[in-house]
Amino acid sequence: MGDGTTTSQASFRCIVYPAKGSPKPPIPWAVVGCMSILAPVFTVYGITFEYEGRKRRAAKLHLTPLPGPMEETARIVARELELRFHVTELPREVAAPPVPVVVEWTEPPKTTLFDALFDSEPTIVP
Repeated sequence: MGDGTTTSQASFRCIVYPAKGSPKPPIPWAVVGCMSILAPVFTVYGITFEYEGRKRRAAKLHLTPLPGPMEETARIVARELELRFHVTELPREVAAPPVPVVVEWTEPPKTTLFDALFDSEPTIVP
């Protein structure tokens, strides 16, 4: 588990990776919890990674329902965000519509409320 917050996004992010051994193998997935700094809302999503050897080549975003072991991890992250910070999960159908704002390199009509409240590049994680 680690902090994935960056100064260019509108959210605080925590990233949960599966347990790893030594030597560090490629990490197959991550669950990301984002809490907006603009509104008392959060979202949780998953990312799966593709590798070429040990080098990460690509990342794929997963919204609900999350595949396999990410689902339980996402439930725990969501519960902790609600309990500790008194924020509410923003429904996907509310976060998906376009909004008339520019976020990073995304311009209307491609910009969504998700981009504006959380992260316009959700698959970029350490």
